[in-house]
Amino acid sequence: MEELFKDVKAASCQIFEKIRKGLDESFYLYDGRGAGGDPSSRIDLFAEDIFIEKLQKYGKIVSEEAGEVGEGERVLIVDPIDGSDNLLSTFPYFGSSIALKEREKTLFSFVVNYATGDFFVKWDGFYKKGSLFHDRLKNIRVNYHAKVGIFEKAYANADVVAHLKEAGLKFRSPGAVALSLAYARYVKFVIFIGEIRDYDVAAGLHQAQGLYCYQDSNTIVLSKEQEVFDKICEIVQKDCHGNQ
Repeated sequence: MEELFKDVKAASCQIFEKIRKGLDESFYLYDGRGAGGDPSSRIDLFAEDIFIEKLQKYGKIVSEEAGEVGEGERVLIVDPIDGSDNLLSTFPYFGSSIALKEREKTLFSFVVNYATGDFFVKWDGFYKKGSLFHDRLKNIRVNYHAKVGIFEKAYANADVVAHLKEAGLKFRSPGAVALSLAYARYVKFVIFIGEIRDYDVAAGLHQAQGLYCYQDSNTIVLSKEQEVFDKICEIVQKDCHGNQ
């Protein structure tokens, strides 16, 4: 896993440097739709090509843009640019996520935030936070002083938003699912309600293991605080599933 980590970090550094130097106008254009169904910007495709080149030796790659590439029992789930609309809007919350799976078990995950250079990496008993700027790694810090949570796709779930407000639960909706899941230990909670695709959640959910977690076909709720978790689950189940 250490070798995979080095290659994933190297690929991420290459993408990071491209973004830092500034994208020319061609990277803002779109070339059709990716396997995940969303339009593929050229920065998505640029990042995907780098990950494929660096990582295909580890197994079959399943990427949001290209779909399946190569073969092997082990599968790398890749979202080349998580939050690409944010990147193209110069809103600083976007990154990449990579998860290595074998027989549906996630063995390795890496989520990077290109706006800050921070990344989270996990395998076996190893779970650290690092930076693309240096080689030092830190232990993951659980923030029990968090004042806000994250609600991805809040704009599409007005009833849940209203009830969170009534419950006094503040949130932000930054628009990059893998990143938001990776930050779950640092914020008060994370909610995602919408189409759940492996590209978006595989790496983030692997890193969120150990937190209170609810997941069904279109909903994810995470929190380190049971009281907050129970309250959000009550709201979500009532508003999204009609349970009284």
